Amino acid sequence: MNQLSKLIAALLLKIIILFLVLNADPSSAQSRSTSISINNKGKTTISIKNGLGNNFSIEYKGDITLSDDDTDVEAISRGGYMEIKKSAFGNRRRIYIEPNNSGGLIKKYYVGSSQKSFDAEGKKWLSEILLEVVRSTTLGSEKRVNRLYKEGGSYKVLKEVDKITSNHVKARYIKLLLEKDLKDADYLSVLNEIDDIDSDHHKADILKQNTKVFLRNEATTSAYIKTAGSIDSDHHKADVLKKSINDGNITDTQMKALFMIAQDIDSDHHKASVLQTVLSRRTLNPTNLKLLVNTTREIDSDHHKASVLKKALNSDGLSTGVYNTLLTSVSNMDSDHHIASVFNDLLRNEIDDASLSRLLNVLEDNMSSDNHKATVLKKVVQYNALSSASFSAYLSAIKGIDSDHHKAEVFNALSRENLSNNQLKQVLAATSGINSDYHKSASLLSFANKVRSADSDVKDAYVAACKDIDSESHFGRALKAIH
Repeated sequence: MNQLSKLIAALLLKIIILFLVLNADPSSAQSRSTSISINNKGKTTISIKNGLGNNFSIEYKGDITLSDDDTDVEAISRGGYMEIKKSAFGNRRRIYIEPNNSGGLIKKYYVGSSQKSFDAEGKKWLSEILLEVVRSTTLGSEKRVNRLYKEGGSYKVLKEVDKITSNHVKARYIKLLLEKDLKDADYLSVLNEIDDIDSDHHKADILKQNTKVFLRNEATTSAYIKTAGSIDSDHHKADVLKKSINDGNITDTQMKALFMIAQDIDSDHHKASVLQTVLSRRTLNPTNLKLLVNTTREIDSDHHKASVLKKALNSDGLSTGVYNTLLTSVSNMDSDHHIASVFNDLLRNEIDDASLSRLLNVLEDNMSSDNHKATVLKKVVQYNALSSASFSAYLSAIKGIDSDHHKAEVFNALSRENLSNNQLKQVLAATSGINSDYHKSASLLSFANKVRSADSDVKDAYVAACKDIDSESHFGRALKAIH
């Protein structure tokens, strides 16, 4: 009785292990792995480990023809062969098939190291293992896809793809299906199937290779962009988006979805490259240009953000809304160099007064370098007229400069512009912020010609400013200049 109990326990253990094998998730990275090698003589070796001791391998060479029901090998080209090995719980089985001289096949079946009758046992085992082989490898894939498509169109091919666990094999079947003359509804079904592929590499590869057929109409293009959004890899996602921009006629509505996907790209480099591709290849309407600029807010790198914003400033149709969005993006930048670079390009355009005032506020709040501040402020008056509101913001920005030398540079640039009497009085009062007698007098002297032809109030403001100069020589020189 004790011996019988041991036998029953051993049998139960085998049943439990077998159950686990049959029900193991074949898509799990822990339960399944596949390796494929092809040598330069045309031999293909595929090794598949399903976990729990259930492994098999296939080695073949030449063209292999399978039966229509995938249960037998019907032909192998001359010089070719096929060998299937499987081990489970220590039990090893193997089938070796090669062509004979008359065009038939020699089929041998082994259990362990012993050869067994193929007709009695091997034929049955081959029929059982072959379906697993074709669903785990690309063996016979082209003929299988042709047969399945002939039997039931794309629906039947995609039903078979659902049963395949390998991403590589799934991708192969889908690529072969896409070579057929499909209908629009078929492409939508294919895109849904691509969405279920776990591998970003294979998913992106299919999308990039078939951009033109997927971007055939609005429905398939929307589905294509949605599928691209399911890619986790920034590299692959960016590649697909850029390919769609280069190859497709994406509508303005679909472009909005593209920007939403671009926002999900973590890499600043890849996000910027997508946005730059859009700017290079598309003429954006004001709404989408604003969306693109808004997307730059998600870029942390000042270098990449500035490169996109500067390119965007070359676009047509720059509106107040675009400028405001751009200035919001700039306000999150830390680098004075890159802020100045964007502002210098921005100021080559004639911008509205509200945007100019906001630019000056961003400059005062976000830029610390006196040199960069002065460079931007000099360019402001070079390209833009200042209203009363923007003029006040301009003088406030000058006050934010610590260096007397750079303040004097800006005042000198401002002296070359046409200023009203009221603006002149404000400027002269603002020179009080210069500590150096030399730079204060130099700044006042730059306005002397304008003051001589101005009204008495301006002259009084000039004299009052001169009284802040401690040095007698600099004071005398500045005062003498208006008489």
